[in-house]
Amino acid sequence: MKASRIVAAALAALLLGGVAAATPAAVLAGFGEAAGTVQGAPAGSVIRVYLYHPQKKVGYGVFAIDGRWRAVNLFPGRYEVSLRTDGYVLAPVALEVAAGAKAQATLQPRLVAAGPDYVGGHTYKSVVVQPYDAIYPAGPGRALVERTCIVCHGVNFLPGKQFDRRAWEAFVHYMTREPAFRNGGIVRGSSLMDPKRISDAEMPVLLDYLAANYGPTAKVRAVQQERPPQLDRAALAKAMYVEYRFPNTKAMPNRWTQEPHFDRDGNVWVTDRGTPAALVRVDPRTGESRDFLTPSPTSSPHGLAVDGDGSVWWAGKNNFVAHLDPRTGRTDEYPVTQLGLHGHTPVFDSKGNLWFSMLMGNKIGRWDRATDQVSYYETPAERGHPYGFVIDHQDRIWYVEYFTDHVVCFDPKTEKFRRYPIKSAPAALRRLGVDANDIVWYGVYGTVGKAGKLGRLDPKTGAVVERTLPIAFSNPYDTWPDDQGNVWVSSDNYLTKFDPRSEKYTIYPTHVRTDQPKIMVTRDGAVWFTPRLAGRDGYGGAASVLYPDMDAIRTLGAYYSDKSSANHLAKYRGPYTPVAGVQKKSKDGARNPDMPGLHFAGRPNTGAAAPASKGADDRVGD
Repeated sequence: MKASRIVAAALAALLLGGVAAATPAAVLAGFGEAAGTVQGAPAGSVIRVYLYHPQKKVGYGVFAIDGRWRAVNLFPGRYEVSLRTDGYVLAPVALEVAAGAKAQATLQPRLVAAGPDYVGGHTYKSVVVQPYDAIYPAGPGRALVERTCIVCHGVNFLPGKQFDRRAWEAFVHYMTREPAFRNGGIVRGSSLMDPKRISDAEMPVLLDYLAANYGPTAKVRAVQQERPPQLDRAALAKAMYVEYRFPNTKAMPNRWTQEPHFDRDGNVWVTDRGTPAALVRVDPRTGESRDFLTPSPTSSPHGLAVDGDGSVWWAGKNNFVAHLDPRTGRTDEYPVTQLGLHGHTPVFDSKGNLWFSMLMGNKIGRWDRATDQVSYYETPAERGHPYGFVIDHQDRIWYVEYFTDHVVCFDPKTEKFRRYPIKSAPAALRRLGVDANDIVWYGVYGTVGKAGKLGRLDPKTGAVVERTLPIAFSNPYDTWPDDQGNVWVSSDNYLTKFDPRSEKYTIYPTHVRTDQPKIMVTRDGAVWFTPRLAGRDGYGGAASVLYPDMDAIRTLGAYYSDKSSANHLAKYRGPYTPVAGVQKKSKDGARNPDMPGLHFAGRPNTGAAAPASKGADDRVGD
């Protein structure tokens, strides 16, 4: 190597604080870039820099490593540059970015004492941050709380409540002794939690503990982040987030988004569960977005799937599924036969049929393309409540049981279920992913321990391996493999890449405090998600993406890989189903009525449109 090149390489390393710089790729045509410094940044620091384009409503999040940062593929225009790391006070700095040019900005924040960080995806207007042992004092009551409330809700649910003993008794009784989701229309079924998890003798101990520590006079508290996770500064120097934001407005006052999916044209679709509810289409190449309001403003669409003709299927309150044609704006609805049996997470198989979970009704459903009819199956676990839903490369259905520590496979050919116990128990599960070899990956959302887990299930042998995530108090929500064999995990405030070959974790902090209930990975390795809890706390909705290597971006369009289990529909060539803007009735009754166990039932849906229920169940499950 020539001496000049050695000097240049050394200088680049110094400028990045010891982080070797990759050779930058060409910026996409019509876009610009920016770079700069954060004055006074301590050695070894990692500072989140945020560039916001108010006219486009697009934000970019990058990391200043030892005070130096850069961002690429910026839409031309005026930006507001700010910092999103505690301990730094900076009024937004204006920055003009031109196409084909590189803008520079020197940020001069005022350093202040940072308060203690706390765990969880919620942003509090006012909160007292305390260690875990202070919020959960030792004693027999804590052990009961850890195996019941914390398993399902995480560590910050209870200290955010202020109820007396009678109120706590009503809540615990609802969770452990009454039919689940009754406000959503369910009239027969089991309780959410197995009553055996808390005996009648233990109940007073639990209630005394709740009333003593989370009573009417208790302060709203959050558990302190005991230690920050170890970050790979070299990886963060290359990473960039992009947010396509949908701010709250008078017409759309409480936007919060749930799931992202891609169409064949490279657009991203997300569900907006605010009121009025909507589906949102985003073109990442232009930053333009369009809202498609659902027929009912309170439908709370949860999951969605994009058909091969560009039409969009979604699942939400009071419908098994619904079908939107974006060209006409029409929606066909498939109303539930019983209240509470609505769809939750829809996915396509390779034959073009749509399968969906039914969280409240404890069933799984299918829309058959040939007959244009919905039918459903009873599931084998009394408290299973299917949540996350994926289809493997053999067209087998996989889902997690929300409350019973099992992963389940349903084979449509045999119409048989097989349940696989996980290692963690008691635990709560949310979502799962399937890799190119049909290995099932799942996150253990809640456990008795102080960190969530990443699980691996080999369907051929039934072998289960679980690894503790290196983030204190983490509650992994979703897992999704990429084409390189890595597994991406979403948890509050972090996206994490796990390499099964080296067993290395690479952790990417998000630029806004939030959870990410669903992630989708493109064929190019970009990770899409929505900042759901941020939206519920007033941030508005967004479709967000992490580019692990900003210099590897070749297109801003989002496309599924041929290997992705979310892309089985690519094998289906039509015909497709037109949308007429009507309601399509379904026959009631399960296809497998002889399935043993307690079957959930809801009130009959006798009207053309079911009345909106009131209360916590409006969210159709998280």
